[in-house]
Amino acid sequence: MPTPTTAGLPVETGPERTRRWARECYEWAKVPLLPPGRRAGRVYDVVGPHNLFGEDSLFINLGYWRDNPRTLDEASRALARLVAREANLGPDDIQVDVGCGYGDQDFLWATEFGPREIIGMNIAEEQIAIANRRAADLGLADRVHFHFGSAVDLPRADESCTKVTALESAFHFPSYPSFFAEAYRILRPGGTLVTADIIPRPLGTHPLLRRLTPAPFDIHHYRQALTAAGFTTVTAYSIRDDVYRPLAHYLDKRLRSPDMRRVNPLLRATFSRPAVLTWSPHLDYIIATATKKQLDHHPKHVDTVPSPPTR
Repeated sequence: MPTPTTAGLPVETGPERTRRWARECYEWAKVPLLPPGRRAGRVYDVVGPHNLFGEDSLFINLGYWRDNPRTLDEASRALARLVAREANLGPDDIQVDVGCGYGDQDFLWATEFGPREIIGMNIAEEQIAIANRRAADLGLADRVHFHFGSAVDLPRADESCTKVTALESAFHFPSYPSFFAEAYRILRPGGTLVTADIIPRPLGTHPLLRRLTPAPFDIHHYRQALTAAGFTTVTAYSIRDDVYRPLAHYLDKRLRSPDMRRVNPLLRATFSRPAVLTWSPHLDYIIATATKKQLDHHPKHVDTVPSPPTR
């Protein structure tokens, strides 16, 4: 699926690029002054397509590197496929993808897994506009469309979808319990929530460490919060070994490419190999799956909702 990142971007002179970087840094500096619910969307609107690391896509994630993909684009597609497999995504599904970015994962799911409908939700307005244009260009607008919507107040009716996904976006949401509650509300009985998420690693077991350091929302708390929201068959497992270190190795080469000169130096520094190897030991990367209980007194849903995936 040809979706080049650089095609269509304005050609910048050196001074123009420097002025853009200055504007971006200025806009990022103002983000803490915004209401909490608008901050993540504004950050990504400022990032824009100029500052992405992909070679032929507009994916904005760290990728899944288990089978040695050659590029971040391939690793990002592998991560999207992993989420789809965990969701058991198929032709009977109505899917809500929360934090959809520029829509690359949704286009892949539409063409490779064929759900009936995909509704992308986002609070980054520029991303929504670009994603809808891309859906039209790819001939997918009848099945894939994108809307403004907060993860903790989704503009969807109760029990209106069969799958909810959040691919590397949930860590931006204002509240995990509120998002899980919203996902539970809009899912039909038997429906599935799948997240690919960046979270803190569990604390060490030493009692002194636990007393001195506040408990993070780690993988154990993640499972507990999903269960507290009402989900059953909750699973969560780490893929961090197939994310951070291979990503750092790839970016060590990628950031030297001539086309990466367009990327803001602040982002290049944040994702340099030394930086990734510095901040990544403190982070986990998990795949979480949770199912809304199938109710016997809702027979009209039984034949249309796929069975939850088994591992």
